[in-house]
Amino acid sequence: MNKGTARVFITGLGVISPAGAGVEPFWDDLCAGRSRFEELPPLYAGMKPGILGGRVPEEAREIALARVDAVTRERPRAASLFAEFAALEALRDAGLAPGDDVLRNAVVCVGSSDGQAEALEDVVAGRRDIAETGGFSSYSIAQGVARTVGAHGPAFLLQSTCASANVALSCALEMLRAGIADTAVVGGCDPYSEKNIIGFNTLQAIGRTPCKPFTRSRRHVTPSEGAGMFVLQTERALRSGTTPYAEVLATTVSNDASHPTAPDRDGVAACHRRSLDEAGLTADDIDVIFAHGTGSRANDTIEGGIFAERYPRAAVTAIKSTIGHLMGAAGAAGAVAACLALRHRLVPPTAVDPDDIELDINLVTGKPLSLPDLRHVQNNAFGFGGNNAISIFRNVS
Repeated sequence: MNKGTARVFITGLGVISPAGAGVEPFWDDLCAGRSRFEELPPLYAGMKPGILGGRVPEEAREIALARVDAVTRERPRAASLFAEFAALEALRDAGLAPGDDVLRNAVVCVGSSDGQAEALEDVVAGRRDIAETGGFSSYSIAQGVARTVGAHGPAFLLQSTCASANVALSCALEMLRAGIADTAVVGGCDPYSEKNIIGFNTLQAIGRTPCKPFTRSRRHVTPSEGAGMFVLQTERALRSGTTPYAEVLATTVSNDASHPTAPDRDGVAACHRRSLDEAGLTADDIDVIFAHGTGSRANDTIEGGIFAERYPRAAVTAIKSTIGHLMGAAGAAGAVAACLALRHRLVPPTAVDPDDIELDINLVTGKPLSLPDLRHVQNNAFGFGGNNAISIFRNVS
């Protein structure tokens, strides 16, 4: 809904992904179209070997462990580790430190699809005792982020499948515009989940070929893990000399609920229309779209068809071809990438063969696209159960 008059900006970014720990390796891999997918081990007797996925490298995990507090280091759970590290990175990028006065009453909103799935699966499989995991309440992720940044305001953990991070952004945006706080720490995280891998394998949605969004040869989703977090601040909270990455114009959330897994074209199209209306823009105002772009037949056909029909001038990119599908953190990864694109006026490519593109869309491939006059960027995130969430950002520099 995003009603209210307060202008809200993104002032800090943090991320951990298969590219490594931090924004720099993330952006480098995106601009190079360099994926680091690896073969996932079969999880049951009938599961075929060779399925590709994205994992946070061990070196990046060690970097994250060294940054988070003793509570998380004592009983590390991947979701909390990822979210807390990314939150600390975002704070530092915004020129803030844990416990700063502006963070005392800050809102914390974290989106996740699988929550503490890793911890739960360890207990079920007998790999860890429940006391050793620290528990598997999903809300503990938001609690951990709030503790880490020194925030005592409202803290939420939102689960809306793969749209979760954009839903978290919507929640935080409305709270800031309502005057509940002037600062928020927002984003999404998801760990590697055996349940998730088994489910996607049962749907025959993952396999030996990597994610190839919007191509004729697309076949599989490439599951991944990580977190993206960012600092939101109202205009009155901005410190002197701060140059925000972007202004958040709108984050629209809807649910068409027409099918458990397949997207609904009318529902997805309606979310696109509403996001433009709430941002006060038309489709021709959108310069770049960070597509949901999972590489599945159903998603790309519907999403790409909407782009071809309604956004003929927008450059489109799909970063899941590089970092994989971060599930509940997918929208957060897209938001971080969108902010970096606005800062550098550069659109990272989709890592696919340009001769294999199926639809008549302006898909960026090969090398980054320079857009000196880049103004508005849209970030899509959709999920099972008809969850749709679209954010629109504006350049402020």
